[in-house]
Amino acid sequence: MTTTSQASSAVPAPLPPHIPPHIPPHLVRNADLWAEISAAGQDAHARAAALHHETPPIFYVPQLGYLPGCWVPRRADDLRQILQDTETFSSRGVMPFAQMLGETWAMIPIEVDPPDHAKFRALLNPLFAPKRVDALEASIREQASALIAGFAARGHCDFNAEFADPFPALIFLRLMGWETREAERFVAWTHAIVKGTDMQQVVGAVMQVRDYLRQRIAERRLHPGDDFTSSLLSSQVDGRALTDDEVFGICFLVFIGGLDTVTSSLGFHFLHLARHPEQQAELRAHPERIPQAVEEMLRAYSIVNMRRLVTKDITVGEATMKRGDLVLISTEFGNLDPEKYTDPANVDFSRADAPHMAFAYGVHRCVGSHLARRELRIAIELWLQALPPFSLVPERTVRVQASGVFGVSNLHLEWPAPAPATTLTAASVRAA
Repeated sequence: MTTTSQASSAVPAPLPPHIPPHIPPHLVRNADLWAEISAAGQDAHARAAALHHETPPIFYVPQLGYLPGCWVPRRADDLRQILQDTETFSSRGVMPFAQMLGETWAMIPIEVDPPDHAKFRALLNPLFAPKRVDALEASIREQASALIAGFAARGHCDFNAEFADPFPALIFLRLMGWETREAERFVAWTHAIVKGTDMQQVVGAVMQVRDYLRQRIAERRLHPGDDFTSSLLSSQVDGRALTDDEVFGICFLVFIGGLDTVTSSLGFHFLHLARHPEQQAELRAHPERIPQAVEEMLRAYSIVNMRRLVTKDITVGEATMKRGDLVLISTEFGNLDPEKYTDPANVDFSRADAPHMAFAYGVHRCVGSHLARRELRIAIELWLQALPPFSLVPERTVRVQASGVFGVSNLHLEWPAPAPATTLTAASVRAA
């Protein structure tokens, strides 16, 4: 894996004492990368794209929010090769949640390396296979339609609070076989864990989720049903039943991955459509282009950041990584790489460039990608069917937070309200 040196000609800033001595000063970017990108607001991804022209192919940042410093490869080819080399770049222990509680469970299978990874992945693949997602489509449509009907006649909505937050939460709870009335709690927990910056609040939310999931798992052991949790409890690995920690680790991962990632993607996709009425009109006129539009917006507005632990000394380009170093896997950087995509910051629904890595790459590619795609496609399809052209509410300032999962907040949309006598219902939206 080779890269071209792009050392800055400027005199590097003095190194803070917490930067390891083996890291050359010219490869250090003395900034919190996520704070820097967040400051760009609606143009956060454009800021990430610009960093391709301002940084070495692999650089080092001293911190990421409340997380410690790490290497940051920005080239798609380097990121893909790192994701494929699971022996050198391990996933074990890279998520902070169990450590926050002083516990040792793993988020399975994302924190399990090969060959054990394949055993757990084999359990999950059928539960998220396209046929299983097909069976959920009617429920997904019904849920989206009911939410839209709740605000359509009003002419405006708080997009996150009224749609993007509850939509995936309700689908997740139905998938797991749990009460949908818990959706509001799950949304609050997700916000605290994934977007939180106050460690006390993050730890508190992780503890509450842990207690909730453990209780639901115990209930399903006593009273199994036709749902995700029951399927896990009846599964085996190496001829044995899964332990409580293994079932819990899988459920915790599905909770994190199934809620906030869809919510965040919805935020960026609808923010883009609101800012680009010509492309919104294109999809209204040609709904058959929605699947390809979803793929392009997944590329242009990737949101997921993962970490890997270096298990042995290795040189990647001019970066000498030592055993114990951490590496950031930024899907934003990979999908905005000008070496891989023509004019990568431009959203082109007819793009024919290389496939994106919004769902990661290699053995840890997102197991829930089929479900996520379906939720995104249905959301856009039903919004465009049920509502007239929508735009941003000008009095509201949209905020973007770069973190483990990039997200949008304070996204308020508006559209011409129908005449008072025309009241949309969930049934009428479904029939549209």
